[in-house]
Amino acid sequence: MVKRFLAVLVASFLLMVPFNAYADIITVPQNEFYKHHQGQLVYLGRSFCANGAGGSVTGYDGPDTKKDIAKFDNGEEIFIEYSCLYNGEYWGFTFDYYGWVRIDQLLVFYDYVAFGEDHLAEFYDYDGSYDEIKKTEAVIAWPWPGADAPLWTIEGLDTTYFRVSPAYRDEQGREWGFVSYLYGSQNIWVCLSDPLNRDIPVFNPAPAPMTWVSDTEHVDIGKADNNMAGLIIILVAALAGGTAVLIWVVWRPKKERALND
Repeated sequence: MVKRFLAVLVASFLLMVPFNAYADIITVPQNEFYKHHQGQLVYLGRSFCANGAGGSVTGYDGPDTKKDIAKFDNGEEIFIEYSCLYNGEYWGFTFDYYGWVRIDQLLVFYDYVAFGEDHLAEFYDYDGSYDEIKKTEAVIAWPWPGADAPLWTIEGLDTTYFRVSPAYRDEQGREWGFVSYLYGSQNIWVCLSDPLNRDIPVFNPAPAPMTWVSDTEHVDIGKADNNMAGLIIILVAALAGGTAVLIWVVWRPKKERALND
């Protein structure tokens, strides 16, 4: 079940790389570091808040160049789309500024990912009938079951292909379903037992933002770039040396060649 849930989350984002969709509008990030290292980035898609030692966090055009492009005051929310490891430091890419920030200067908000980590053992495959949702043809979107407040209402729902995976039952017996994508809403939970109730009591309030810890292996792009740079230098040196030898062999003095012959 754990692997299946994680697979659903990953699959929901595979179609978004290297693009990002907001409300069904596709945008392409104009950032050199992003474009050069797309295949080495890890999708994150989580909200953080600035937590810099000096009261703010600086955004850069890339982990390699570190040209300032933005400043975020502590507490300001930053949505991080992708993460990477560069010379031993984790960096996050934000579409808001098409720039990069060091993740060790951020705190991650509690969200569906954190809820999944806390409750994976309680998830199960839903084999119900979706009767309540068929009646309402609408659902309330929640960030996770028992959250402090609902998100929004999704109306005009065609239940023909509506499916959830996984499902979760709270202590009051209500069933919830996770939906990776629904009419522009990504990674939401819906209450299958009571789809239009906005007043479900809070039973899992969000804790304070916390330090982010990666559970995905990252390739250290900085070391890879350094190794590539070193290899290029070696190849160029070898090419230059080989060219010099070839020139000497072809153009050495005729007298010297005659003596050798």
